[in-house]
Amino acid sequence: MMRWTLLAAWLTLCLVVSPGCGISDNSGRDDAGAVEDAGRVMDSGSVVDLDPADVGGIEDAGTVVDAGSPPPPPAITRFLATPSQIERGQGVVLEWEVAAATEVRIEPDLGVATGSSLSVWPSVTTTYFSVWPSVTTTYRLTARGEGGSTTATVTVVVTEPPPPAWASMSWGNELPDGYNSDVYRWLDSKGEQRTAVLTRNDARDPGGTHGGMLRRFRYGSGAKARVATGTGASSGAVKYNGWGYVVSHYGSGNSLVARSADVTGQYRQVLMGRHHAIHEFSWDLLFKDGTTQDPKWVPVKTTVQWFFATGRDHPVYAITFDSSAALPQGLSTQPDSRTPYGDIAWDGDGTLATVDGVKWGDKYQFYTRDEPLTPASRWDYKTRNEVPYASAYSRTADAEMGIVQTLSWVQHNTGGSWLNNNWGKDSETQIDSDTADKWVMPANWNWPYQLCQFEMNLDQTTTSKRVAWGLMSGSVGRASYWGYGYEQQWSSLPYHSYSVFMVLGRPSEGTVQAQLTEVERALKAQPFASRGQVVAYGPGGVARSDSGKYAVPGYNGTYGVHEFKADTEGGFSVSLNAAGGALHNPIFLIRDMNAPLSRLTLDGVVLRADVDYFASYDDATKQVWITLNREWSGGHTLSNLPSGP
Repeated sequence: MMRWTLLAAWLTLCLVVSPGCGISDNSGRDDAGAVEDAGRVMDSGSVVDLDPADVGGIEDAGTVVDAGSPPPPPAITRFLATPSQIERGQGVVLEWEVAAATEVRIEPDLGVATGSSLSVWPSVTTTYFSVWPSVTTTYRLTARGEGGSTTATVTVVVTEPPPPAWASMSWGNELPDGYNSDVYRWLDSKGEQRTAVLTRNDARDPGGTHGGMLRRFRYGSGAKARVATGTGASSGAVKYNGWGYVVSHYGSGNSLVARSADVTGQYRQVLMGRHHAIHEFSWDLLFKDGTTQDPKWVPVKTTVQWFFATGRDHPVYAITFDSSAALPQGLSTQPDSRTPYGDIAWDGDGTLATVDGVKWGDKYQFYTRDEPLTPASRWDYKTRNEVPYASAYSRTADAEMGIVQTLSWVQHNTGGSWLNNNWGKDSETQIDSDTADKWVMPANWNWPYQLCQFEMNLDQTTTSKRVAWGLMSGSVGRASYWGYGYEQQWSSLPYHSYSVFMVLGRPSEGTVQAQLTEVERALKAQPFASRGQVVAYGPGGVARSDSGKYAVPGYNGTYGVHEFKADTEGGFSVSLNAAGGALHNPIFLIRDMNAPLSRLTLDGVVLRADVDYFASYDDATKQVWITLNREWSGGHTLSNLPSGP
């Protein structure tokens, strides 16, 4: 046999090379001494390993088996994911084929796997079912066996599913509580529905006024949804069944009041776009001209527009007093404005929450320091202010209502009466306090904005939901009048226009302050146009055909939007640098658009209609309104290039 032949050869070689050689035990030594390598055979310069435990193991005459080598590592012949790209929340199947493995382990977080396939969800871990970021996930398979380990990887791309398209704005003629109303519904910045019910002003409403106001407003969702309806609160014989009435007092010492609630007017829908709407009320209010002999009634055309937009929380209330009929000399009396004015249950229908505090801003910020609000509440009026506002809040109901102007106090003066001599002071250092009524708060007739002061009694709280604006005597129909603070004279002839945001929300969320910040930042944004142009001139308010210089180029203060003009082909490429801070869902108004948007891009990336932006095309005015569904930080370029690639 060949085994014995080789063994004999080996013994002969051993005797020739080393006469003391012997077959060693496992220690490699015998009685004759050390053997360097009892398992090695040298043949013509080659060395072949032999197993000392079994010198045989020869399969054929020319082959020696290397029985001392470790087994080979496992082999991974297949590892794949199907599909290799998914949307967040979808699953994939991992499949593998492995040879010579005693264990298969898959990471991340899947652990030991059996079989040859496994269903997984890349955005959720298998073991703990915790949420993973929706990003690319790489799986690593490790096969272990007696011969070691082998690894392989496979990658699954996880993308966000395309968001659903936002519903368009809707309108309907409805009769809530018998009030003949135009009802607008839209989705706000959170994608939650808001509803505004505007009562028509062409007839007396069930509450005894002539409408032309916001009867009801709904916002929020789920358990936090809140419905605010006009309270019907009275001021003497006068009732307020909602909010947004036009109210103007006739002049110092004159108790007559011009109110839109007492006058039949007209209404119309100026714009009903896919995502933007403008609703208009108008009246001819009558003012005495002030002459002592043969006094005349002078009509003042008053127009109010409400502006709603998808992606925006708070409507714009814009008003123009047109006193052209009083030209050339103007009115001799000095009407003021408390518009918009009214009572609406901003704490939610049926809540009747106590008012915990009031705030307002003109050149300075005023706020009460003691809660709940009473005439004995201390206050502070020491901090400088930029954008005018007025608000009342209830912390117990977590509700607040505010009015925020679209322009700064310097750009449009607001406020009334004489409390400005307390700018920079507080209740402890105030001037001309109301010692007669023992109020710590300013005397009720001396608040720059009318809130709930006339419904308060000494040392008593109030549940009054009165919220109104305020302008000086002479702000309607006068060639010149002093603005609040008596620092500058202004003209209200032939027009006086201004716009404010109506804000309803929650003090826990800082709703009024957030809108103030938004306006401040919008006024500091820097516009530029490489195609088309920045609009710097336009009407100074609603229902006006004149053209004047905007307070901020590219900013339309009537609606609180950024305004540009397309070129002759309907193309534009406009930039806006949010230099004052990030803008939330900014609105662009593009003029001279002969057709709807064709291909809107942001920084070169194509945007999706009803998802990335919300647009309304007005064929009558050749304008397009665009709400960007994004937080606009820094500088970006918005383009519509119909002739581009």
